[in-house]
Amino acid sequence: MSDAATQTTDLAPFVDAVTTARTEGRQLVVRGGGSVLDRLPPTEAEVVSTAGLTGVIDHRPEDLVVTVRAGTPIAEVEALLAAHGQECPIEPLAGHGSTVGGRIATALAGPRQLQAGRVRDWLLRVRLVTGEGKVTTAGGVTVKDVTGYDLCRLVSGSWGSVGIVAEVTLKLRPIPPRSAWFTTDRPAFAVLSELYRPAAVVTTPEGTFVHLEEHPDDLLAQATAAGLEAADPPRWPTTARAALDPARLAELTSWAPTAGLAYAGFEGVGVCLLDGTSEALAAAGAQVDSLGGRLLVLDGGATPVPWRPPPEDAMAERVRAALDPHRTLLAPRTPR
Repeated sequence: MSDAATQTTDLAPFVDAVTTARTEGRQLVVRGGGSVLDRLPPTEAEVVSTAGLTGVIDHRPEDLVVTVRAGTPIAEVEALLAAHGQECPIEPLAGHGSTVGGRIATALAGPRQLQAGRVRDWLLRVRLVTGEGKVTTAGGVTVKDVTGYDLCRLVSGSWGSVGIVAEVTLKLRPIPPRSAWFTTDRPAFAVLSELYRPAAVVTTPEGTFVHLEEHPDDLLAQATAAGLEAADPPRWPTTARAALDPARLAELTSWAPTAGLAYAGFEGVGVCLLDGTSEALAAAGAQVDSLGGRLLVLDGGATPVPWRPPPEDAMAERVRAALDPHRTLLAPRTPR
């Protein structure tokens, strides 16, 4: 395919939208496929959609990189890469319509982060429209080109408050030869000590689930040595997501049953998915706060749990002040 630099996307409509909103004192919220935003309580800010920014700009299988427009569905990218025996492990747990830009903006990845790392670890280059209405690019289309300030990592998880993500270049890797889920009634800490680079270790009320990705012989040897039994993946709670210090995850998963909550804790990652009543989730919010974490409720606003804005990050605030001094771009449910 052609060089990504020769196939850049026309961003004039987004520049105009941001410039007009800033001039009129309005705020914008960025929407991709809506798989996350549509589940959050509505905001008074105007929505600007990147759903029309679709398509793969450049795929270089030999270099293990792909450049895509932000509105491209994750499923479409997965299908293209799979045909070449490749993947980018930033897929969501669920959510039809999830886009590449949405994964980058929310940084909400699935359980394979234990081995694969965070969403930001797979981001090489980002092209975006800032709150000042300027088009800027950070990073490069190959690993050796990535120099200077690592703005890409600040964009990941910014929920659109740093800029409207238009294009991204992602690192790729070969699809593992074999992957499978297993289960055991042993605690996670005991299992982890006997495994080599598991893709996921998940604590649930039904026991510990393990996802292995290896050569078939190595996978079987690990499972046998750790006393694991083949299983289907665990059921994933979908109402709320807690993020906290991985060292304190066990405190949350031990407490969750006392509140009547279903849970799935990603060991070594510090993420715990939760389901429960409004009262139980409100209690979970307080519990997560006490553990120094943050609870994100994703239930379409039906659960009346107070929204807790993320703790202030001095570096992120300085970046926003430089790129969007008028706060034209608003993260969902974030006060002005």
